[in-house]
Amino acid sequence: MRCISTWLTALGLLTAVATAQPAPPADAPSPPPPAVPPTPPEPQKAPAPVAGFDKGFFLRSDDGTYSLVLTGRVQPFYNLTRSATPNAADPDDDIVDYRNQFEVRRARLVLDGNLHGKALTYKFQTDFGRGVVSVRDVHFDLALAKDVWLRFGQWKRPFSRQQINSSGRLEITDRAITDRAFGAGRDVGIALRNNYEKSPELEWTLGVFNGTGEAPRLAGTVTVDPATGAGTIGTTTNTNVPSKFKPAVIGRVGINRNGLKGYSEADLEGGPLRFGVAASIWLEGDFDDDDRSNHKVEVDYIVKAEGLSTTGGIYAMTDQDGDSVLDAETSLVGFHVQAGYMANKHWQPAARFAWVNDPRQKAKTARDQQEISLGVNYYGAGHDAKFAGAVRLIKSGDASFADAILFELGANIGW
Repeated sequence: MRCISTWLTALGLLTAVATAQPAPPADAPSPPPPAVPPTPPEPQKAPAPVAGFDKGFFLRSDDGTYSLVLTGRVQPFYNLTRSATPNAADPDDDIVDYRNQFEVRRARLVLDGNLHGKALTYKFQTDFGRGVVSVRDVHFDLALAKDVWLRFGQWKRPFSRQQINSSGRLEITDRAITDRAFGAGRDVGIALRNNYEKSPELEWTLGVFNGTGEAPRLAGTVTVDPATGAGTIGTTTNTNVPSKFKPAVIGRVGINRNGLKGYSEADLEGGPLRFGVAASIWLEGDFDDDDRSNHKVEVDYIVKAEGLSTTGGIYAMTDQDGDSVLDAETSLVGFHVQAGYMANKHWQPAARFAWVNDPRQKAKTARDQQEISLGVNYYGAGHDAKFAGAVRLIKSGDASFADAILFELGANIGW
């Protein structure tokens, strides 16, 4: 009996051990939250460079209140001219003369930028070409309202597209005969304008100028010795400031479409049709009492499309013929038309015809001229690295086109 009790006790102990569960382990401590790195500060924008190159070498203050941009261009040329004049001793023969030379046609240095903020800009351009130093442009522009500026100083009269065009942006080696015939160029004056030189959709400007141009005039007194006839020069002046201005009132208005660069010849940009049309008027007074004044009008155009470019203009001028500026007669009419085509991104042939006539004269005079020009350009880096060659035939009066032939070979190197 005791034996059975002992076995039962042992069996109970084994059963208890088999069914016993270990005590649950104590809860492990929670891990600490992961460390969150601090938010890095936003990177500061790099300050705008105050010196460098961007379409010209520039310097500017940190806040842009003052800036200076330096650009320039040089145009070395070789010229060969053949001229023929009648031989009085032999009417069937001509006296032929050849002249040739190298020249630095233009060597321009331009400084422009802004002063005391963005509302006052300036431009200064000088030329060292052909051995003569001269000031070409010096003017300031003051912002009056959105797209309205007041300009004062010396700059190109806003008359005709080919004159407003920079000489470094031409597709033939020089401008047409109409440019000189109708008296474009620079002058001193004041004008209201929008940004017309950048070809906005609507361009306009209206200014008043001296009417005497940029070139200085030498004046003075000479005392003649009655015994010897020798002259002694007294006081002299050499200035482009007239004692009395005419003046000349010049206005221009035009339209441009599809992002046209209207004051740069040749379709270097490429792309679909772009065009511009503009008209200019030039009215002169006679405040200097010399009974000489003239009025001029012109209409010009430019078209570019897929490498093709064409531009031209029609001109008319009157001369004073009496005591009043209203006593006027038509003294000169003319036109020019030219075209070029970018055969590829470097090569472009171009051609031009121009005609100028004095309608008052029945017989041909030296003022009656015609021009035929053929040119080829190589653009290494647009107009800023351009090599150009042209043959220009200019007929004056009763002469033939073969009587004046000009061959020009040169380059425009700019930055």
